[in-house]
Amino acid sequence: MTLYPWLEPAAARLKASRAAGRLPSALLIHEAPGTGARQLAVLFAQLRFCTAAEAPCGQCTHCRRVAQGEHPDYIVVGPDEKSKLGQISVDQARDIAQQLSLSSYEGRGTVLVIDPADAMNRNAANALLKTLEEPRPDAHLVLLTTQPSRLPATIRSRCQKLAVAAPDREAALA
Repeated sequence: MTLYPWLEPAAARLKASRAAGRLPSALLIHEAPGTGARQLAVLFAQLRFCTAAEAPCGQCTHCRRVAQGEHPDYIVVGPDEKSKLGQISVDQARDIAQQLSLSSYEGRGTVLVIDPADAMNRNAANALLKTLEEPRPDAHLVLLTTQPSRLPATIRSRCQKLAVAAPDREAALA
């Protein structure tokens, strides 16, 4: 997978975390709007599932299925389609907690992405807290947001943070 050049420092941090055996159970990716945080979420899942020594290889079944959005243990949750306000509902948050409490389909863990995390309403954020406080050992929650201040402090404090700055004009045009 080819990343935007400005994502390389963040990607290097994630790769170093994997090499050290310390991928976080909760990761909050704070991006400037439109800078490609979704690519980092895919990279994170590939790092978690890839079987190659130098992950992500991009060639194994896991890497390819994550990139295509077809891996059963890579789940992306967005705002409830029934919500008139475009929010992530408390029912969705409960479903997330339920999903992360179960064992993974393929035995390599679960990566669940909430995009955008700041779309969670207060009740949904509160329902998610228990999952963040007591995660299953092989479950990972990745929160993507452009406005972390809209997330409750209790959520932010339980996540490892990864900021993605906007590229300069020349890098973006290239």
